[in-house]
Amino acid sequence: MNPKNTLCTLAFASISFVASVSISQTTHGQMEFMAEAMHPEFFTRDLVVFAEGLDLDDTQEVIVEAMFNSYNDDFEMGWASTTERLNRVADELKINKPDNERDTLKPVFDTLGEWLEEKRALDQGLLENVKTILVAEQLELWPSFAQRLYREKNINKGRLSGESTDLFHITRDTNLSGTAESIITPQLEEYAVALDKAMRKRDAILRGNPKKLFDNILIDNTGRSPELVETEIKSRINVRDINDRYIEVISSSLSPQDGEDFRLRALNRGYPRIYRKTPAQRILRQAAEKDSYEPEIHALVIQLETAYLGELLVLNYDLLNLTRRHDPKVKINRALSGQIRKSGGTPEKLNDPTRSIYKDREAVGRRYIDMLRDILSPDIFLELEGARRWVPRDEQPYDNLSKPSRPLVGPDGGLSIQGGSSGKSGKGKDGLPKPNPAGLSNPKGGGSGSGAKGGR
Repeated sequence: MNPKNTLCTLAFASISFVASVSISQTTHGQMEFMAEAMHPEFFTRDLVVFAEGLDLDDTQEVIVEAMFNSYNDDFEMGWASTTERLNRVADELKINKPDNERDTLKPVFDTLGEWLEEKRALDQGLLENVKTILVAEQLELWPSFAQRLYREKNINKGRLSGESTDLFHITRDTNLSGTAESIITPQLEEYAVALDKAMRKRDAILRGNPKKLFDNILIDNTGRSPELVETEIKSRINVRDINDRYIEVISSSLSPQDGEDFRLRALNRGYPRIYRKTPAQRILRQAAEKDSYEPEIHALVIQLETAYLGELLVLNYDLLNLTRRHDPKVKINRALSGQIRKSGGTPEKLNDPTRSIYKDREAVGRRYIDMLRDILSPDIFLELEGARRWVPRDEQPYDNLSKPSRPLVGPDGGLSIQGGSSGKSGKGKDGLPKPNPAGLSNPKGGGSGSGAKGGR
C-alpha cells in the first residue's frame, strides 16, 4: 500500500473510531455488520462442510472449489472498491471538514451500507451456484445442509450459559456405536430444525437492520429500551432452552451408560463452571483408581467417592436451575446499566444466588477429602496429585535435606550452618523439643509407613 492509501486508511480508521464511540450503547451483536463487511462469509475451510453435507463426488468438489475461488476474487474486488470509495470520502472530509458529526459519518455509513447489500448478493450467489450442480438426491440434502452451515457459523454467538452448545459435536465426541447413533437420529433431526429456527430469529433481532441502525446513530438515538433488551434476552433463552431440552431427550433415548456420558459432556460444554470436575472429585477418582491398596481400603474409597458424587449431583442440579434463572437477569442488568448511569441513576446490584451453593459445594468436597485422609496414611494421601493443598502446612512432612525443621542459629543468636541444638537430650539450647523432620509422629496418629491404614 502506498503512503497515500496508508494515510487514507488511517483516516478511515479514525472515522470508524468516532463511529464506534458514538454507538457505545449498542450491543456487540448489532455491530457485527462491521466484521461482515470486511470478511467473506465463506472460506476455503467451509469446503469440508459443503462436501460432507451435500455428499459431493470428486468432480463436484473440484467445481465447488472453483466457485469458492471465484467468490473470493469477487469479494476481494468488491471490498477493494469499497475501500477506495472510503478513502475518497476520507480525503474529501480532510479538505472540506463538516460542521457536525452527522455529516462526517453519513457518507461513511452510506458507503458501507451499499457494500453490505453487494456482499450479501455475493453470498447468496455462491449458494445458488452450488445448487445448480447438484442432482436430485443431493438437493434433498439441502435443508439439513443449510441448517448445519448456519449452525456452525453462528453457534458461537451465544452469551448465556448453555446457549452455544452444539449437540452434533457432543454426539461426535461421545463415540457412540452405529446402533446408538441410528437410535437418536430422529431426535437430532428435530433438534436441528428447532435450533435453526431459534438461532435465525435471535440473530435477526441482534443484528437488526443496518440502515436503521445507521440512521439511529446519525440522529444520536443509540439507547435501547428495556423492552428491546428483554426481547433480545428472550431470544437467547429460547436457543439455550432448546439445547437443554434436547440434551435430556437424546440422553434418555440412549443406554444408561451412553446417556449419562452424553448428558454430562453436553452440560460440561454448556455450563463448564458447574460441571467441570471439582478438586475433590479428581482426588477421589485418583484414589479409586489405585490398585495398590488393600481390598477393604479400596472398597472404602469407592464408597466414599460414590457418596460424594451423590451429594455433588444434588448441588449441581441446584446450581443449574439457579444459573438458568439468574444468568438472563445479569445480561439484562448489564445491557441497561450504562443508560441508567447516563441518565443519573444507579443500576440495581444483583445478588448472585449461586454463590452460597458454590461455598456449600466446596465445604462438602473438603469434608469428603478429610474422610479420605482418615482412610489413607498421611504419606499415601500426599502421593495423590494435588493432595498437598488439603493438608495444613504444619502437618506436611518435609524432606530433611530439602527444608530444615527449624531455623539454624548459633550460640549468639546468629545464623549457623550447624544448627542451634547440641547433645542427645532431644532438646536444643533453647529448651524446646526437637522437631521431627521425617514426620514420624503425626497429629492424626498416622505412621510414616508407605501403606494405607490397615493395609500393606
